Amino acid sequence: MDQAKLVDMVTEELMRRLGMRGGAPAGKPLLVAGEPGCCEAPPGVDVEYASRGAEPEWRDYSGVVVPCLSENQLVLASLGLKYGLESSVMVGALLAGVPVYVLKEGVSWRLAACCDTPLARHYAACEERLRSFGAKYVEAGELSGTLRGAAAANPSPLPASGGTADARGRKVLTERDLKDICQDAGSVLVDPRAVITPLGQDWLRLKKIAVRREGA
Repeated sequence: MDQAKLVDMVTEELMRRLGMRGGAPAGKPLLVAGEPGCCEAPPGVDVEYASRGAEPEWRDYSGVVVPCLSENQLVLASLGLKYGLESSVMVGALLAGVPVYVLKEGVSWRLAACCDTPLARHYAACEERLRSFGAKYVEAGELSGTLRGAAAANPSPLPASGGTADARGRKVLTERDLKDICQDAGSVLVDPRAVITPLGQDWLRLKKIAVRREGA
């Protein structure tokens, strides 16, 4: 066996163990905020398309891709408001702690001839607010690499030792809530549709505390 094939085999096995094959965690597809064919899917990645009306089960997705973002949807999402497909998907995903990737080529206001205007600066400020919420702006050609990097940075943690903390009855769990509830716990039991904030999820990963949803 030559060295190149050996390297390919080792890389493939590492990606399988980390859940990185195809650029997304194994078993969880990406959700695209748009119609089928609106953007090119990363090679080997399972993709589903968001439909208007029904709220997605966010725990079933590894991330959200927004191929096109108009000015009004940008402003609405930056205010945390759901009105329209893109803003609804972005706000819902960010609230649930699911990564959001906006394709730079599809951001409408950036296609204007002159970006150095008061209105353009307003839209830029809206983008910064979305970034502060956790959204990432990437070029279409960089999406696969960004997804692989995210999977490598967030491998599935090993459960910590200890009992199970009971956080049922709470619709939203913040980092502070989890610190109070999960003292010396190895896992935490939450309601099926409970939302854990991004900082809360980061804290759980750091402490290697597994999340169990009632009925799952």
